[in-house]
Amino acid sequence: MSGSVTASAPPSTAPREGFFQRLRSAYFGNTLSTIITLTLLLILVSAGPAVVRWLITDATLVGTAEDCRTNGGACWAFIGAKWNLILFGAYPVDELWRPALFMALVVAIAIYGFFTRRTLGRVLISWITAFFIGILLMRGGFLGLTLVDNDRWGGLPITLVVTIGGLAGAFPLGVLLMLGSVSKNTAINVPCKIFVEIVRGIPAITLVFMTFAIIPLLMPQGMMIDKLTRAAFGLTLLTSAYFAEALRGALQALPKGQTEASEALGFGYWKRQRLIILPQVIANSMQPIVNIAIAFVKATSLLIIIGLFDLLGAARSSLFDGNWQGFYRELYLFIGLIYLVICLFLDAYVGRIERERSARIQR
Repeated sequence: MSGSVTASAPPSTAPREGFFQRLRSAYFGNTLSTIITLTLLLILVSAGPAVVRWLITDATLVGTAEDCRTNGGACWAFIGAKWNLILFGAYPVDELWRPALFMALVVAIAIYGFFTRRTLGRVLISWITAFFIGILLMRGGFLGLTLVDNDRWGGLPITLVVTIGGLAGAFPLGVLLMLGSVSKNTAINVPCKIFVEIVRGIPAITLVFMTFAIIPLLMPQGMMIDKLTRAAFGLTLLTSAYFAEALRGALQALPKGQTEASEALGFGYWKRQRLIILPQVIANSMQPIVNIAIAFVKATSLLIIIGLFDLLGAARSSLFDGNWQGFYRELYLFIGLIYLVICLFLDAYVGRIERERSARIQR
């Protein structure tokens, strides 16, 4: 009787790299990284204590503007005194619970979506639902809610409304532009490519102002679209062009065998795109997509040029109070922190989706 013995590779006995070894490799691995690390440490040591004193030690948390000027540190009391104007703009004070409820709904959906299993369909449905609930709540005019014209909307809620609505409209439009730009039909291919190239070549501030000024000229006599919708439409067009290019790059990287296999199975064009091509294209372009979404969030600050007070615009209007003038550093630091939290969440959200996808592939 004969048999065979299969030798298995011995387990690796290489020592695991310790914390300090990893730290040294990351920050002192070569001459350039060592110089950069030492320079940053020097800046931190020299400027750090003064920054801490201004931010915390000498800061005024509660008090008047005179207290802030006396203490000389950061005037966080200014943020406390003007929080409703900074966060909600000119929205009626007695009705602030409505935009506050919308913001709470957005936070709840964001947390729920971050910690639960998600699909593209579920994500889109939840955010679109939040968008329409926010519009209905803030506008009112039904069930006893006072009608509030969107000219009085402002602050963080208007930033969230434009962001959610704009991205929800820009992404499907970008998908259609991507499919059109790779179409073999010249009548579809050429206009889509021209649109994408022109829109991507126009500065965002110019496009917002163009849509704001030109759309009323194209409307029938007596028909008017409010300026919030016009501005959001301009940002949506711009973002859809960037989405189209990001998705087109992912499509070109997709092996042709995917299309050929789906054709061999008898799938029609739209069924092939929906079940085979687009899921892979979207999954492979998540990082460009989130970068575009982050750029959209920051671009909402351009709404101030047409008289809409988004988060940044509402914050700047709080400086008009003569008693609190001069505390712009605290204001912009606070607003920057809000933008930073939103953008970091978007990045972490996509990173979690990618890690879950990688784990499924490995299984």
